[in-house]
Amino acid sequence: MTTQAYPLMFRNLSPATVVQAVWPERSRVLITVAAFSILGIVTALLLEPEFRSEARIMPEMSNGSGDMFKRLASVAGFAGMDFAETEGLDAVRPDLYPNVLQSTPFILYLIDQPVTTTDDHPTTIGQFLAPENKGWSLKRLFSPGRDETVRHLERSKPAGPVRLSARQRDLADEISERVSAKLDTRSGIITITATMPDANVAAAVAHLAMDYLTQYVTSYRTGKARQDLQFYTQRRNEARQRFQTAQLNVFRYNDQHKYYVVQAATMDKQRLEAELSIAQTVYTELSRQFEQARLKVQERTPVFKVLEPAQVPLKRISPKRTLIVVLSAAIGLVFGVVYVLIRKTDALTSLRIITD
Repeated sequence: MTTQAYPLMFRNLSPATVVQAVWPERSRVLITVAAFSILGIVTALLLEPEFRSEARIMPEMSNGSGDMFKRLASVAGFAGMDFAETEGLDAVRPDLYPNVLQSTPFILYLIDQPVTTTDDHPTTIGQFLAPENKGWSLKRLFSPGRDETVRHLERSKPAGPVRLSARQRDLADEISERVSAKLDTRSGIITITATMPDANVAAAVAHLAMDYLTQYVTSYRTGKARQDLQFYTQRRNEARQRFQTAQLNVFRYNDQHKYYVVQAATMDKQRLEAELSIAQTVYTELSRQFEQARLKVQERTPVFKVLEPAQVPLKRISPKRTLIVVLSAAIGLVFGVVYVLIRKTDALTSLRIITD
């Protein structure tokens, strides 16, 4: 019988006919089901287990005046006015926080972070995700010739472009797939998710991602205020030194010219006192601005409320070994039944040909 005739033959079969045809060959079908089941068990054991850990944080939301300012700024944009430099606008909005955890600087930070596996083995995230360190798994079997050790990613300059090898690029892509963040636009809650082949590592990565995100946002929002604080600190120190020097010069001059009443001495004294007055005024003003800058840093520091810290997962999310074995057994059953039907059909066809 040709292969084109098989679909027509199977279309005319009823369930009762299939059972009657397969029942005498049930042992062969059972052997096929057992073979596929064993194959499913082996596949399920070779698949790498995956654990997922989540952390939830709630960032500080903008106040009403800030929202109104943003709306006015967006309307002003249609008129060609640019308010991007205005302090009232925050470029890192909560809806952009998930993008921070997909950036290359975050991956560079995460790769070298130390972690401890479930069996108390200290390592780094980059070394842990290397195929040669994952034991027997399908990913390692299909990743030959990649036995170089992951140490660190190289930069050409501290602030220059990042240079990644092919191996490091693959590792960075894998980390970006394993670590993600999602913003709930209604509640404003950010959920950070880390999926790793080890439960302890998954929880550690989720915690590291949460810390990196909060520090990144804090550093951005307080960056300008901290620069101002550093500037006023330096200027205040210089003004204090100038004030102390001018004060010392006046005291020395008074000590050296106690009994002088000549006009030239009076002019020098007035000049030193004027310098002292200017130095004192500058020092007082810079001290005031220094204190304002310190308050500004505190004012600009965002508040993050940790709603749910990262926890070590107790159950793996994949592979679903029971489901894999059941599907394998079902495929084996279908394969066995089809094989028996094809054999019987070929036997009946041959018998008809001989009879005719």
